[in-house]
Amino acid sequence: MALKFGQWLANQQYREDLIGDLARVLCMKNIDDKPQKRRYDEHKIWVDIVVGITEPGYIAVFNKAWQEFLLAKQSVIDSID
Repeated sequence: MALKFGQWLANQQYREDLIGDLARVLCMKNIDDKPQKRRYDEHKIWVDIVVGITEPGYIAVFNKAWQEFLLAKQSVIDSID
């Protein structure tokens, strides 16, 4: 099963940095990250969520979190191979 950003982000709530803050803010909201269309674009879904419900300063934090998530996701894929 592939790692999903929402799962990864929920596990970051313990962090004492801006990514931890973002995780706590987003996890307090009831977020439906299910795709609205046939094509599932996880990044676009989360961009829309972050832009829609957080302060503008969190956009840069989200970008950093997304890059960390991609590295973690690749690590999972590499460990399976």
